[in-house]
Amino acid sequence: MSRAIEVWKDLRPHWSEASRERGLRLKELELGHPQSSAGLWWWSPAKDLATLNTVRDGSGNSIVSTSLSVLVDGFTEAPPVVTQETDEGQRENIRGHPVTELLENPNPFMTADLLWDYYIWSTRVDGNAYLFKQRSGGGRVIELWPLRPDLVEPVTPTLGTSFIDFYRYRPDSREVLIPREDIVHLRLGTDPKNHRLGRAPLKAVLNEVVADEAAAQFSTALLTNMAIPGVIIGPKMGEQFDGHEGVEQLWKDKFGGGRRGEPLVMDVPTDIKVVSFSPEQMNFEVLRRVPEERITAALRVPAILAGMGAGITSSSGKSEGVALIELFTEKTLIPDWQRVAAMLTNQLLREFDEDPTHRVEFDISEVRSLQEDQDKVWARVDQAVRTGWLLVSEAKRMVGLEPNANDAVYLRSVAVEEVPAEAGIRQIPASVDA
Repeated sequence: MSRAIEVWKDLRPHWSEASRERGLRLKELELGHPQSSAGLWWWSPAKDLATLNTVRDGSGNSIVSTSLSVLVDGFTEAPPVVTQETDEGQRENIRGHPVTELLENPNPFMTADLLWDYYIWSTRVDGNAYLFKQRSGGGRVIELWPLRPDLVEPVTPTLGTSFIDFYRYRPDSREVLIPREDIVHLRLGTDPKNHRLGRAPLKAVLNEVVADEAAAQFSTALLTNMAIPGVIIGPKMGEQFDGHEGVEQLWKDKFGGGRRGEPLVMDVPTDIKVVSFSPEQMNFEVLRRVPEERITAALRVPAILAGMGAGITSSSGKSEGVALIELFTEKTLIPDWQRVAAMLTNQLLREFDEDPTHRVEFDISEVRSLQEDQDKVWARVDQAVRTGWLLVSEAKRMVGLEPNANDAVYLRSVAVEEVPAEAGIRQIPASVDA
């Protein structure tokens, strides 16, 4: 039996009392904050390949970094709120809810935008994001601290019956066992090989990341060497010279680094054949187009939004760009907001609020790409109020406004006569002449 399981068995009877009365102290986790050098911030089934080791988790690639920045900027545009169901069946925000305030300021050193930056990068690179719940002496959650996902492992012991019994945290050579109720585990999808973990989309395109990095390194090497991939130096026909190693070193000294372009004088008859590329032959556009398309597709970011050449070239203008922004919001951001909201409702909101009608949502009313749709909502609601189908109070809630006590009315024209359904169809009186 491993030492971790032994410690777990010792700790488990005390978890409930410990987590509620004093909580797992933050100092036990300090070594595992993102500055820790323990472990690797990536994993791949082909991690032993030298080519993949050069890019590690792939997040340093320019395509990946730019695409993730687009995701972060889009995700942070909608703030999280806690909503409740009204008597009319509508949803309205609960102002000043402690969960909303906690997510706005998760701890003294982070704001909401940094928290969601961590979520986007962690889930796209690793598939998982873990938030440690720092509790007060009375067991109340007062802070949220992000943990490096490569240092956290959800565990179910061999004899365990729960899906996840605890989380094993390895900030260094130690193992810290964290009760599952002290972790908010945000996942992106499900890893088919381990259903306790999320699935990172970037792992599926690491080969494309390697290809783009190789193309970038090759083009850089050519540009720093006057587009000369190599030269052939030899004696003139009928001549010969010894010490070719010295000639090779002389060439490198003369034309290496910042000394390229300097003259070379040989004291023996020498034939130099230059193998070079023309500007047309150095066009890497097609070679780099495929990684751009596949990486941005895996991250669900239109290439044009990330400023990639593949997207800009195929774009027909501003109108198509606007359409892509709307598509990105509807197909990428909205599902992500809904997914995170559901996990926060189950794993965080219930710490503060057991009302089943309350839930965490993301307020999309101010998202710019959805404003055109909001205009349509306003027009539809306005028409429904004018024709008497909706209460004024219902209409206000549908557009995000707070109704007052006088709004529980229908607006109907006095020129329209109300006829009860049971009265039947009014008969036309018979003609006097009949």
